[in-house]
Parts: sequence; C-alpha cells; structure tokens
Amino acid sequence: MEVPDQYISTDEDNLPTSLYYLNHFLIIMDYDKVLQELYSMPEWKFKLGLKNMKLLLKKLNHPERNLKCIHVAGTNGKGSVCAMISSVLKKGNYKVGMYTSPHLKKFNERIRINDKQISDKDIIKYYLRIKKHATNQSFFEITTSMMFLYFKEKKIDFAVIETGMGGRLDSTNVIKPLISIITNIAYEHEKFLGKSLKKIAYEKAGIIKKKVPIITCARNSALEVIKQTARARNAPLLVIDKVIKNRNLKLIGEYQQKNAAIASLAINILNNNQIKINKNKIEEGLNNTEWPGRFQLKNNILMDIAHNPAGFRILFSEIKKLKFNKLIAVLGFSSDKDVKTIAKIIKVDKLILTEAANERAAKLENIKRYFKNYTAIK
Repeated sequence: MEVPDQYISTDEDNLPTSLYYLNHFLIIMDYDKVLQELYSMPEWKFKLGLKNMKLLLKKLNHPERNLKCIHVAGTNGKGSVCAMISSVLKKGNYKVGMYTSPHLKKFNERIRINDKQISDKDIIKYYLRIKKHATNQSFFEITTSMMFLYFKEKKIDFAVIETGMGGRLDSTNVIKPLISIITNIAYEHEKFLGKSLKKIAYEKAGIIKKKVPIITCARNSALEVIKQTARARNAPLLVIDKVIKNRNLKLIGEYQQKNAAIASLAINILNNNQIKINKNKIEEGLNNTEWPGRFQLKNNILMDIAHNPAGFRILFSEIKKLKFNKLIAVLGFSSDKDVKTIAKIIKVDKLILTEAANERAAKLENIKRYFKNYTAIK
C-alpha cells in the first residue's frame, strides 16, 4: 500500500518526528528509528546492479534526470576530490549538492548542500517518501534515491556524486554527468570488483559515458582499460601524469596536490560552458577545502581513514616526512579489508588494535594474527 504524501509530515515543535499511515495503523517515526531501519537491512539485499535502482527511480519520476552532475569514482581520494570541486563551485556562488559515503560520525554527512548536512527532519521525510515505493532495494539504493530526490527538490545548481563501490553497477551510475572522474585504481573490494587491476578498472570505467569528458590519474594496465573504454564511447580522456602546481592546501599530504589537480581540471572544463568562476576564486576554493579524517593532524595526533593497502602505503609515506620521535598507532578495521597485506606496511613503535562497536567491524581475534607486539583493546 502506498502512503499518500499528505500523511507524511513533521511536527511544528521542531522535534525530529514524522508520522504516516500504513495499512490503517498510525506509525510514528523519529530519526533514530529511520536509521535503525536503514542499518538493519539484511545483507542479502545488497547486490551490485542497476535494475532495482532504476525501478525505484521510475516510481519517483526520475529525479536524477533533473541534475547537473559530476561523477567521481576511483580507489582512493574520491571524497577529497568531491569536497574540492564542491568548495570551488560554492566559491563561485553556485548551490552545490554533494553525496559521499561512508560517513565519519553521522549519517547526515552523506548528503549536503553547500557544506550544510541534510537535517534530521529531512532524512525522516525523504526516507518515508522513498520507503513507500521501495520493494527489494538495499541500504545504498534507498540512500542514493533519497539524495536524488532531495537535491532535485532543493533545486541545486550542481551535484557532485561519489560512487559507493566500483562504478559500472554502482547505484549512482544512473546519471549522465557533465564530467566523469576516476581518481586512481588499486586493489579493493576484490570479492565484488575482481581480483586483478584490469578487472577493477573495468568496473570503475563503467561510469564513462558517451562523449562525456573523463579525467583520471590511473596508471599502467588500469589506465589502458580506461583508455579502451573512453575510445569505445568517444569520451575525451584527460590523464594527469604529474602535478605541475603545488598549492597551499588546508588538506595536507602530497597526494592531496594530485587530488587538487583533478578538481582544478574538472572546474576548468566546466568553466568552458557551464560555469563562470575566475582563477582566484578557483584557487581559493581548492586551498580552503576542508575534509575531515584525511591526514588530519592536530597536537601530534593524526587521524586518517586509510582502509586499503594503497591508502596505507601513501599514509606511511607521508608519516615518514613528519619525522615523529615515536609513533603510536591505534587501528581498527572493517571485516572486508585486506588486513594481511596492510599489516606488512605498518611500521610503528607501539601498536594498539581495537574493534569498533559496529557489526561491520573486524573482530579482534581475526586481525591479531597478522600483527606482532600489540596491545588489544575492545
């Protein structure tokens, strides 16, 4: 039974509570209840593919078709590139939606407009509107649909959208963007994307659309796959070989200079026909981008979300440059990460292993075997 829109509302006293009628029963939902429902969706619902996504968007009258999108895929750096592009567009006085995943602290971080996170009330509102049409969709499909509908109704100028996993069969790959970006290719999610760099590149190259410019920093065999896909789709390919300009970025680390080069090139392409932002505003937007959890250093405490071998190699390469007298690492992992390979990269004076209070977290007993001389804290 579909729930009529008039039965979806929020209280006037600013409490994050919504109600709707379902099978003649009055259901009260608050923010925590919505998240509980989203997070409790069974894993069997997750399956790479666009069929269920397209079915749901059709019922919503295809909100994704009303958006001007920049689509960002890749192994590492996706979120930083999204944040940089969004920051520049905001400096140019455009209304910019940004969709990234996962979140660090709160679900709302995933969907934001001009750096302002979606409100608790709007999460309830848009979840209920999606839920009444949902059949067999997964957590990410429903979340992505919420984003498309929210961005459409908030009448944003541009949407900067990060893929969730891979690209070809990712839920976000229902758009025809203005620009496609593949930051880089390394090993990740091999269970779903394939066990070779060529296979992973093939999946990520699935975001390349006919005649739509594609930007990448990929190398070697992965780059060859991207080149082949771009040629087949007559998509102009721009490859960043090296960083020509070192910027005074708030985001530290040499790798962020490469991410800034990607973002700058994307903005320059848009500047030809979609936007008008002067060079000073572009540099200001890039230099002042903030994106927590990426080599974030404060009072000799460093926080970073590195989660695959390539990310850890970059992380420890950057840490070496800081020349700490003593390095103490606190590490936790998700259960799908390549801990065995990552353990060989980590060189610290003291190691503390921990397990997050999250059902996706890797169990301490499963990761301890890969390390020596550690302290385990649950």
